[in-house]
Amino acid sequence: MSAPAPQPNVSFRPAVPGDARKLVALQQDIYTEDRAFVGDGPPGIESLTRRLRSLESRKSLYLVAVTPTLKDEAIVAWLELHRLVPKKLEHVAVLTLAVAADYRRRGIAGALLRDADAWARRVGVKKISLNVRANNEAAAALYKGQGFLEEGLERAHIRLSDGFEDNLIMAKFLNYEPRT
Repeated sequence: MSAPAPQPNVSFRPAVPGDARKLVALQQDIYTEDRAFVGDGPPGIESLTRRLRSLESRKSLYLVAVTPTLKDEAIVAWLELHRLVPKKLEHVAVLTLAVAADYRRRGIAGALLRDADAWARRVGVKKISLNVRANNEAAAALYKGQGFLEEGLERAHIRLSDGFEDNLIMAKFLNYEPRT
């Protein structure tokens, strides 16, 4: 069964520095859920603006999903894909993806992942790697449905207010079959 097509009023484009404020607000909402991310909070607006200005098109991809509002547009999802820096690891890109709660299960994440795959293949990435909190079963299922495999589990890796959670490491290989 394939994912539903994104809603017609959602479109996708590269992030620009002017998106930083909306991206930080979206990320703050997702951090507040305390289910997906492991950091302490989103970056600052200025920091994210600088990062978006300095992206190199063959080393990083930063996409947003937007929907029109009465005044402008709202950012409802984003995807980051960054190639690792060392020459021996530049065939690997690390993925971050999140969708606003009201826009989940509409095919947005799948569409962003397909765009990420196309970019990765174009620039020579052979492996997309990600970390997902083990209790985030919906995200793990999404990634498995997009061809990601489980590579490992880091037990009690994420500190919570009431204990610890495991970190699941997943990867997808592009145009390459790893030796086992």
